[in-house]
Amino acid sequence: MRNYTAFAHRIIGVIVGVFIIIIGLTGSVLVFDKQVNPILHLATHQVIPQGEKISLQTATSIIYQQYPEAQLEWITIPTQITEPYHLLIKSKGNGKTDIYLNPYSGEVLGIYLKDSPFFKIINQLHTHLLAGKIGSFLVGVCGVLLLILSITGVMLWNGWKKFSVGWKIRWQAKAKILQYDLHKVGGVVAAIFLVLIAASGSFMVFHKPLENLSYLLTGNTKIEKPISQISTNVIPLTLDDFLKTALDVLPEGKPTVLYPAKDAKSTVRVRFKLPHEIALEGKSFVYMNQYQGDVLQIERFFETSIVEQIKPWMDVLHTGSYGGLIMLIIYILVGVISAGLSITGFVIWWGRSRNKPKKKPA
Repeated sequence: MRNYTAFAHRIIGVIVGVFIIIIGLTGSVLVFDKQVNPILHLATHQVIPQGEKISLQTATSIIYQQYPEAQLEWITIPTQITEPYHLLIKSKGNGKTDIYLNPYSGEVLGIYLKDSPFFKIINQLHTHLLAGKIGSFLVGVCGVLLLILSITGVMLWNGWKKFSVGWKIRWQAKAKILQYDLHKVGGVVAAIFLVLIAASGSFMVFHKPLENLSYLLTGNTKIEKPISQISTNVIPLTLDDFLKTALDVLPEGKPTVLYPAKDAKSTVRVRFKLPHEIALEGKSFVYMNQYQGDVLQIERFFETSIVEQIKPWMDVLHTGSYGGLIMLIIYILVGVISAGLSITGFVIWWGRSRNKPKKKPA
């Protein structure tokens, strides 16, 4: 059994090693940029309460003065008194731009280009290896294989026979022995996190097919998103009017994000976090007609498919956003370790394959 496990571990590692290096390192960069960076820039992401908050409409008007041709993608609704407004705008010249605004004074706290070439490439490498849908599928498969690698690696760990041996690193030994020790210790240290990251990452890639399968098995049908019927009878409504309407029909939730209509048929959406939802911004929505402001649909998270209800848990497990700054640092290190495991694993395999005695001809 051990021989079969070792064979599977080696072959899978050699096949997907390069991809794991790319996905692991880019994942570490993304965790730092999206999760750790905001913590390190509290001046942008935290404000001192002073008086009454300005309205959503006023906040967007301030931004439109600087970017008159921009389109508002969304604006966050602070759930804490120290949180700023966070707006995402889209313009022809600059692409997508993140803007942080003091909700009391209207002061712009920070402006960041979301479509910076570096992070755009990093994100695309991590999610689909710059290869579109085929690359995305490959990333999902790599996640499944990394899960198998992590489990088989733990099964092969020599610490099961003698615990102290499994944690020993012979720093003064020859290079191939040191590489083996680093591989076994690094692997067992990171194993539980690699399992969580690999399983959640695969789920995120394949969640649409899984959702379709759940509908097929349960006999339920997916509820289509509503649209706004184009009308000349337009009632002038502000973003705050839409927010008030949404709050009236979903009073048990906390509004977190407002999405204005993007085109003539799209709706105005308000995102809510209901009690017991794990997603930071919630996964419940109120859809409203952009022309008259009437409610078209209420989507409560706990009434969605089981796959959709599992997905926020997978998001949290994959990004490490469940244990504060320490957990985020661990996730960054695990991404680097996964790359190191792929490199040391390949070196070990290469050394052994070269040292195999050649069969003498009969």
